[in-house]
Amino acid sequence: MADGASHRILETWPAWPRLSQALAARSSLWAVCRCGREAAIDPGPWVGQGLGRQATAHLETRLRCLCGARRARLEIRGLSEAPQGGAGGIYVFR
Repeated sequence: MADGASHRILETWPAWPRLSQALAARSSLWAVCRCGREAAIDPGPWVGQGLGRQATAHLETRLRCLCGARRARLEIRGLSEAPQGGAGGIYVFR
């Protein structure tokens, strides 16, 4: 723009990953809570509900942590990025 402002298309901004990307080979879906817990999440049930094109950020409120948090950040990671030890304690709520 002439005034220096940027122009963004709403459909592409912000560019959150889609749930279907977690189904790619050598990828996994992980939930990370503010308390430090991490857990692998199976995207299968959500994809089965037709949510494959949904942005992962829109599904974060469907997670519950043992610490009482009603939300956890979702990340798509490669298999080499998975934690080596103690993971768990975050569950899909609905």
